[in-house]
Order: sequence, then C-alpha cells, then structure tokens
Amino acid sequence: MIFQHKYMKLHMGLVKENFAVVKRKDKKMWKARGFKRKLFYPLFGYMPNFSEIIMLGMPLSIADFGVENLENSRIIDICNCCGTYGMGGPGFFGLKVQGDYGIRWLTYCIWAAGEHILFDDTVLECHSEYMKKYHPMITTGESFERFKKMLTDMSITKVVLSKDSVEFIVTDSDKHVHSIKSYKYSDAFPERGGTHKKRNSYDTGEMKDYWLVTYDETELKV
Repeated sequence: MIFQHKYMKLHMGLVKENFAVVKRKDKKMWKARGFKRKLFYPLFGYMPNFSEIIMLGMPLSIADFGVENLENSRIIDICNCCGTYGMGGPGFFGLKVQGDYGIRWLTYCIWAAGEHILFDDTVLECHSEYMKKYHPMITTGESFERFKKMLTDMSITKVVLSKDSVEFIVTDSDKHVHSIKSYKYSDAFPERGGTHKKRNSYDTGEMKDYWLVTYDETELKV
C-alpha cells in the first residue's frame, strides 16, 4: 500500500504544499517545527545536493496563528512574487514580520494578490492598461523598492479580520498611521488584464483561508 505524505495536497485556499529545502544537519529543528521529510519531491530546475533534504509542513491561517499575535509585529521585508506553481509564480503578496514568535511570512495567497490589496486606499498593482485609471503604488522595480523601503520597519498595531475583509493598521517611526486592506470584492480593485472585467479576490471560503503564516525559508506551492 502506498501512503501519501501527510502534508501533500493541503488544499488551503490555493495552496497545496508548504515545502523547504533545508540542510540535512537542520532536520531535527525543522522536525520540531512540525515538518516531515519528503523523498522525491519534484522541484523544477533544482536538484538538492547530498547535504540538503526536502521537508513539508502545514501553514497556519491568519486566524489559527492569531491576529493578536501579529499585533505589535514589525515588518522587516515584503515580496510581491511569493509562491510557485513549479515553473513560475502566482504573484502572492507577502509581509515578512518579526515578533515574540520569531520571524514569519504573512502571505496573501491569491493570484496577482497586489491587484487586490489597498495601501491607504490605493491599489498596489494593476495591469499596464489600467495604470492611468488606478495609479497603483507599484509599477516598476524602482517603485517596488520605494514601497518596500517605506513599509520596512513599520509596526502592525491592529488587525481587523472579518469573513470577507481584512485590515492591517500599520504605524511608521514618526507615528503616522497607514492601512493595508483587502476585500473579497471592491470597486477599488482594477479589472483583470485582457478581460476588462473585475473579479472576486476568491470565490470560496473566507478571507482567513487565504492569508497564511509560514516559517521563513519555506515556499508555498499551488
């Protein structure tokens, strides 16, 4: 009888696996984090060497991790290309955060997530044909770096999570208050490129199902 790995095909929103390529000598540490080794896990374009192994784990939803634990966290990095489908990325948006729990990634796991996140009521990203209409925060690599620099070291002071929305209240070093928000649907979100139509951020489940908390140095696979 062939037994499937307990962390294969998770179906947490879009996410099927949360994997890490780790040093063989660190296996005990990752096992303590709840990860389990997986033999013969396909990675496009990369073959682990003898000193490395692949381990799979279970992400936590933002609700299971606890919004209260995220409050008073510090943002130390961001990424607008989190996640992988093997040969490319789905465009998840992630905040790398640090708190009493250590370092984690808080990631919005929907396709082209930047098109469904508002910073101070301005959308992060949109298709090039809609830039003049929405004036997104991120249009080039340079503008991404400016946004990253602005957000880094801000503190998450409050998290408001509901069935169809989430809002992170963040504060900079000068005590200026900003917001990072998303909704299941909002007229503030741009049309999808090539379709001229708006879309829901997700169709099934709730907002909590699509914001996942993971350990640093791990990947989310759809």
